[in-house]
Amino acid sequence: MTRFVDNFSTDHLLPPWISKDARSWVFVINVGKHCLENYIASHFNCGEPYCYEACDLPYGVLRITRHDEFSSGHPRNCHERTLRKIDVNWAYPVRRWQVSPDNIRYNQQIVWVEPVAFDNNSYTMFSSREIWGTEADMALISVEEDSQPSRLHVDVAMEGIRKFSPKSKSHMLGIMHVEMGSEDCTDLKTEEAKHPQLKEFVDLLFKSVRLEGQPLDINRHGELNTLKQFRDVFNMREAVYRALIASNTDHSDIKNLKFYDGSTVKLDFMWSDTVKEVLIEQFGLECEEPDSHKPRGHPEGSEKIEEVRVDWNLPRLTKEVALAASFTSDIRYEITGTLHTYGD
Repeated sequence: MTRFVDNFSTDHLLPPWISKDARSWVFVINVGKHCLENYIASHFNCGEPYCYEACDLPYGVLRITRHDEFSSGHPRNCHERTLRKIDVNWAYPVRRWQVSPDNIRYNQQIVWVEPVAFDNNSYTMFSSREIWGTEADMALISVEEDSQPSRLHVDVAMEGIRKFSPKSKSHMLGIMHVEMGSEDCTDLKTEEAKHPQLKEFVDLLFKSVRLEGQPLDINRHGELNTLKQFRDVFNMREAVYRALIASNTDHSDIKNLKFYDGSTVKLDFMWSDTVKEVLIEQFGLECEEPDSHKPRGHPEGSEKIEEVRVDWNLPRLTKEVALAASFTSDIRYEITGTLHTYGD
């Protein structure tokens, strides 16, 4: 069940995946601890041999990565075909304990989980679902960056339903808008002092970046855990296969690392029935009366992402950003292995 079956559409994306000169933006966001606990409680804590719990740091990272030369590093077709894509994901660190048959916890490790992911390339979206188990959604993603001054404009849209009803029809809905205009942050310590526990989180974030070729030891916390599962066709609430998959992301040749004051970042989420569960459970956002008291629409108009196709006339909720960073690097994504297959 865990062996990769060859087929014509995904053979050229056998892992590991290699991305050359990938451009990344990272936004550190403060969320309530209950938001961090909800996902691991529903997806990971299924009994032995592992138990997951939220860290004491109330932060996660929203990452946007533009890949201009993305390919497979597998010996069978190493860099034979390349593609371009953009992905967006929300991730945060958690504690993973091993659990003995006597329900004793031991061997604590810091790993990352990724509850939300968007991808604008169908090949990598379906391959990440099949190989890693990532619950990625297909989206339109637009990224525009100016280097002088440091400005960024990101729009994300996906097929969805504004309001669920028997007559509702799906169409392209605006999901997220990011805009940043700032000079480079000259003093990271100054920014860390503005928010409680931000320094501890940034230290952990640095420890999660493992340079290619370095051994994975207890001082590095870059492992990502995902729950790979296939639902029962006769009972969608049951899974016929569930497994915990561990993977690592290695960065090399890191260039142009810059930090920005989070207050210069405008981060907006658009409220609809399609995404409201994610906004409530993952970001702690609420929109009790969506038709009355919230601002609506794209802040700067919708010319940045296919204006005709995307509906931006939705309630807009703003989320504060504590710290932002950008950098360019070569990235290697590789599976460490299957931690556990439930039912064995």
